[in-house]
Amino acid sequence: MALHGLIVACPVSADAVLHWWHVEDSHVVARGQDVSPPARAGDAPVIALVPAADTVIRTLDMGDMSAAQAEAAARYRAADLSIGGDLFVAVRALGRTEAGMRVRCATIARATLADHLAELALRGLDPDIIVPVGLLLPESDQPVSATFGDLGADRLGDLVLPPDEALGALLLAGEAPVALDQDRRDAALVAALADPPLNLRQGDFARRTPLFALGAGQGRTLAWLLGALALVSLAVPLAEIGKHYLGADLAERRALASAQRLVPGATDAAQAEQQIDARLAARGAGNMVASVPLAGLLSAIQPVPGVVIRQADYRPGGIIAAMIAAPRVEDLNTVLIALQNNGYKVTAANRSDATGQAVADITVLAP
Repeated sequence: MALHGLIVACPVSADAVLHWWHVEDSHVVARGQDVSPPARAGDAPVIALVPAADTVIRTLDMGDMSAAQAEAAARYRAADLSIGGDLFVAVRALGRTEAGMRVRCATIARATLADHLAELALRGLDPDIIVPVGLLLPESDQPVSATFGDLGADRLGDLVLPPDEALGALLLAGEAPVALDQDRRDAALVAALADPPLNLRQGDFARRTPLFALGAGQGRTLAWLLGALALVSLAVPLAEIGKHYLGADLAERRALASAQRLVPGATDAAQAEQQIDARLAARGAGNMVASVPLAGLLSAIQPVPGVVIRQADYRPGGIIAAMIAAPRVEDLNTVLIALQNNGYKVTAANRSDATGQAVADITVLAP
């Protein structure tokens, strides 16, 4: 299977450049050093390399345990063998040998790992995998060394060291390490994409996986579905509005056609209504008759105790002018609100009389 991804070296300081390698089709196709990482495909994994001086690498034999049990026990043993507090231990079971289950451990200060993640986040990266750079070197009986960007390491068997002449002379059996050429370094980077030797992103530092994640190509499908749903959501109410509009228009045309039998000169429903009301008023019928607004006023007053009509007059156009009184203004407002809720057109001017009662001079027009 062809491998692709982005590999970066954790910057050694906040103002340091970012060394990177771009892998496509299982080959390093581009490399460079920039303040910010290069563009990459959205689903391409990202591996970050941490300096050898930040981690202590151990391989522990955990006896006759399952892989999960051996990893859990190795965490505690590696922490006990370490100096200092607030340490984080990442583990990986390597398989069973005659001595038992072997577990690779990397111990790093929590603050150091958190700082690396924060610096990468400032540069727009949230790596999927974090690997100690020394684990990219082959495990052999001869000491080897390599530098990836600005991160170097020496290795002899299970022992991984930062590049230091005095330390190397003491711990590497007095042999000068053999430096890996570029082809072997590139092969180590590609191999890390295929099978990371150890991933520090576990436990408390595991990469947070979103509850809802889209695979490749699913984002476009979801966008089409959301667009179709939006169109349907708009189409349904628009269709209902159109249906009611057409129905109302048809009802209005039918009403006008019926009214034109009585008032042929009417050109719309509102004009027909006015002319019909005028004819009914002339005959003493219809809403312009005094009894209609007066009946509405009496119906609104009846449920409110203490409200009385002191005076009522009929005016042309079907208007009742009245004076109503009550002990409280709130009672008068209740009457006026009831009239308006029943469709009557009301005007009112509130005042107080000599007795202290609240008085309102009102006009009432039937709907």
